[in-house]
Amino acid sequence: MIVKTEAICIKNTRYGESSVISKMFTIEYGLSSFIIQGINRKSSSIRPSHIAPGNILELVIYQKPNATIQRVKELKVITPLLHVHIDMVKNAVLQFMLEIIAKTNEENLKDEIVFNFLRQTICELEELLEDIGNMPLFFLCRYLKFSGWFPNLELWQKGDSFNLKEGRFGKAEILRTSDELNESQSSELYEILLAVQNESFISKAKLTYRKDLFIALVKYFEFHILKGKRIKSPAILSEVLA
Repeated sequence: MIVKTEAICIKNTRYGESSVISKMFTIEYGLSSFIIQGINRKSSSIRPSHIAPGNILELVIYQKPNATIQRVKELKVITPLLHVHIDMVKNAVLQFMLEIIAKTNEENLKDEIVFNFLRQTICELEELLEDIGNMPLFFLCRYLKFSGWFPNLELWQKGDSFNLKEGRFGKAEILRTSDELNESQSSELYEILLAVQNESFISKAKLTYRKDLFIALVKYFEFHILKGKRIKSPAILSEVLA
């Protein structure tokens, strides 16, 4: 069966002399793998640059039920990324977002809401001129809205701490653990989550604990959403954004 679908390229792996296995997040089938044959040949109408990670594509595929790898018939780029692929900071942010998506979604499970969220976020990253360093933190907080692990902000009171393992705001433990944010960090996290909930924005100047909260939220994802998987890109991202 021949099917047309939108897709976002996640990562590519060389296959043989001229082909590529491409992991993509599609609007119709969720996270799926595709073989693109002959892409490294000069005669191919599909070029390696077309499937750069993050590119937003339209695919025509030969869809076979229960197949682990589908075959691409035609491909075109819907939204060219002119800045993300050449800007080191933006590219590091993009790679982080794609890794999170790849490790928090099951194969062949359709999720149109997450697809649209990722597509919108990539387009925002492409156009963003300032406060790029805030993007990873806000990405994680926004993504929590679709995960079932967005904290209950109605429970927050001034002086509360946020417990990463319990996923909630509350009174600080007498013996603070490494899984509990301090009062100042927790207050700033609350402000960010409130902004995300209200679809507003916080400027870089107002974020004192950006790096600490980013590391904490990655840990939060590892506790509750990643199911034992580890994220590789935060260390690189932290260096780029320092």
